[in-house]
Amino acid sequence: MFSSIKIGSEAPFEGVGRYKIQRRNVMAFIACSTLTILFFLLIGSDRLLAAEDENAVSGDAVPSFQTSVTAVSSDMEEETDMDFMLPEIYEVSISLIYPGEGDKKDQLTASIKNLLVENGEKEAARTLGEMLGLQRKNSKAYLGFYCRKALPTLSGDLNDRAEFLRWFLTGYGKSGVVMVSEEGIKKLRASGRRRGEFWKFVEDGKVPSEKLERIYKADDVVYIPFSYGEIFLLDLVGSEQGEAVVWKILPGGVNRKAWPAGPWEREITIRGDRIS
Repeated sequence: MFSSIKIGSEAPFEGVGRYKIQRRNVMAFIACSTLTILFFLLIGSDRLLAAEDENAVSGDAVPSFQTSVTAVSSDMEEETDMDFMLPEIYEVSISLIYPGEGDKKDQLTASIKNLLVENGEKEAARTLGEMLGLQRKNSKAYLGFYCRKALPTLSGDLNDRAEFLRWFLTGYGKSGVVMVSEEGIKKLRASGRRRGEFWKFVEDGKVPSEKLERIYKADDVVYIPFSYGEIFLLDLVGSEQGEAVVWKILPGGVNRKAWPAGPWEREITIRGDRIS
């Protein structure tokens, strides 16, 4: 009985021995596989580093997107600076601010060119208006002179002049301008709201010598500068030919009214505190 028990008790230990041998074989296989994988990884890493070193030495690396865009932008700026010509209205305006030649005039010219390219005409015209407004202390007489001197150089029709003048006034400040077309108008008179003396025309090339000299006539249009909030009257008589147009221009917008040809008469109240 005891022998049978002894034999039965030896059987489990034989199984344990075989289990240990199998476990050692598995561990050895895993270790060998791990070393093999590490060996190939090291070889691949060395090859990758060598390829990167070769690209760096040869200079064939592809530039980043940011570098490429910056280079193109720089080329465009150089081309713009060399080839871009200022419209005449801006050249005339800059010469009124800085009549002579010099660094300040060159700097302002470059600044206006940059504004035209990046921000458009509105911002460029506003900047010129602001500089002239500060320089001339928002003078209505100088505003009339500017309209007669500079605006005829603007390419386009009278509507384009009115729009440019609106942008200019956003910088000039505290002012508005009424434009009246010469076409379609036989007679024009202006006066204060209380129907006092009629305002007078300012002769070309002269500075107004009295308060009533407020009307500036150009070749095809009449300009009447006014203070913001001012109220005055226009008396118009129509002609037999052409459409008559009146523009009221403020920094906030332009109000345009037109009448057909004919022997009509109109009394128009100009309110300088609103567009309508």
